[in-house]
Amino acid sequence: MKPLLIIDPGHGGKDPGGGSNRFWKEKEMNLAISLYQFNRYKQLNIPVELTRATDITLTPGERTRIVRNSGATFCHSNHINAGGGDGAEIIHSIYGGEEMSERLAAELKTAGQNIRRIFTRTLPSNPNQDFYFMNRNTGNVKTAIIEYGFADSDRDDIRQLQSHWKNFAEAAVKGFCLYTGHNYFLPSLKSKTFQTKSVEILRLPASADSWRVYPLDEKPIKGNEVGFLKPSKFNGIEYKILGKPSGHVYTIKTRDFGKVNIYAHPNTGAIIKKR
Repeated sequence: MKPLLIIDPGHGGKDPGGGSNRFWKEKEMNLAISLYQFNRYKQLNIPVELTRATDITLTPGERTRIVRNSGATFCHSNHINAGGGDGAEIIHSIYGGEEMSERLAAELKTAGQNIRRIFTRTLPSNPNQDFYFMNRNTGNVKTAIIEYGFADSDRDDIRQLQSHWKNFAEAAVKGFCLYTGHNYFLPSLKSKTFQTKSVEILRLPASADSWRVYPLDEKPIKGNEVGFLKPSKFNGIEYKILGKPSGHVYTIKTRDFGKVNIYAHPNTGAIIKKR
């Protein structure tokens, strides 16, 4: 099933993000917000995907290609702002997305965050193109860049984001449900507690020049590979483990090959961890 929404946790890996301070790194706050929302949308039966589920580096080209190829109708790119302001900002494309952005902003305001502005911006060299690559290069996917507050605010954003980031993450979920007409309920109304489930992550070390991956219906032996991953190119890469068909063989989903199996015995340098 194609996702209705793809969530983009901004930055990641080598890029900590400018919305960082002594309390958090932006890339980590963005991921926490995005994983919370991902699990909430699953609970609400809304098809959803992520551009990244772990702390990996994505170039602008890789990030927007994942969005374009996802089949999603909408994208939310989650960020924390910097620059001395205060309050949330939402940036939509010059070609649409204002109504969705206004609905998201309304719910963020209800959750206690002031709204600094909802806006668009064009390239100085071409007024027919969006300034921000997440608006400009995500194709027909209607993308909103959500800045939940300022990491260097001289007012209350730092305290609010430290204490209430889940409230703001939930507000965006509610706003999207109201905008798209999907059924919405609070976590407490469906179950007594809502917890983000831990997931197993496979990390392939940066020291590996290449790593074979295999079709799901083939034995993971040399000669059956469908392609090769390049951990060294990305200073190591991580994948969410989707299944374990046999000992030290894991099912993962890659950008280039889709769902594949991979052999990752600890002796190979691969690491399995939980998040």
